[in-house]
Amino acid sequence: MATADDVDALSVECRERATAVPAPPAQAPGWAPDRVPDRAAQWPLRSYLELGALPTAVGCARLHARQLLGEWGLRELAETIELVVSELATNSVRASGALTVSQYGERRTPGVLPVRLWLSSDTTSVLVRIWDGSDAMPERKVADPAAESGRGLLLVEALSADWGAYVPDGWGGKIVWCLVTNPLVD
Repeated sequence: MATADDVDALSVECRERATAVPAPPAQAPGWAPDRVPDRAAQWPLRSYLELGALPTAVGCARLHARQLLGEWGLRELAETIELVVSELATNSVRASGALTVSQYGERRTPGVLPVRLWLSSDTTSVLVRIWDGSDAMPERKVADPAAESGRGLLLVEALSADWGAYVPDGWGGKIVWCLVTNPLVD
């Protein structure tokens, strides 16, 4: 039988785990370290969401972003963030779809790969980062006018102040990121 002290210790541990936001991995050397807003690690607003690379992940990531920006008082950016999260999550789910093993730090995991989403804000800008298990770097393409897909990165580029991708140091896969700024703030 658990004692009151055991329950209290478990409660504290659960709260610490629930409030901890794991930091995205650092970039591998040579991947334009000056472009990724590393200062975001110091931003007061941070969130992390891990989802299976399944078709439902995109909607979950989009809803998470919309709700989170509402909580952060950044409703004016919610629609834009929701759209870029949707595009980046769609690309990540597609990139991971055929893979069966991922590497997370030193650990290799078989099965459905995760897609990891980090959102950070300094209350005026939002940094979106998404990891997937594919090493293939994203390529911006000019889509055929009749094509149903292929415009995602063009849209991300148009809605973001900056965007890019890097190979995380010590991980497999890649992180694609974009920085969205509030046009109403100087």
